[in-house]
Amino acid sequence: MQNEQIIEAVFEMCNKEETPILKLKIEALINEILSYLNRSEIEDYMFASVVSTISDCLKVDFFNGAKVQSYSEGDISVSYANLSPFFGRLDSYKLISGVKDVQE
Repeated sequence: MQNEQIIEAVFEMCNKEETPILKLKIEALINEILSYLNRSEIEDYMFASVVSTISDCLKVDFFNGAKVQSYSEGDISVSYANLSPFFGRLDSYKLISGVKDVQE
């Protein structure tokens, strides 16, 4: 699944006008989802769930609404309160690295 298809679907679902900043936020969320799921691409069967999750993130303004839970200075570490809508919603799409390697 191409990122452009996901971005287009998110704009349609949110009924928002495409802007460079909003497009960048969506691309960042796609990358965050890929990282969370241990995947390199969004598969076709994941399309609706990913679009819905990203749309929800934009509705609650995920990027500006994150609350700092803890902060430390040695090697700088900032953790945010668990506001991620990925938890639970996309878990069934996670790849377990060891299992994937054995299957190949």
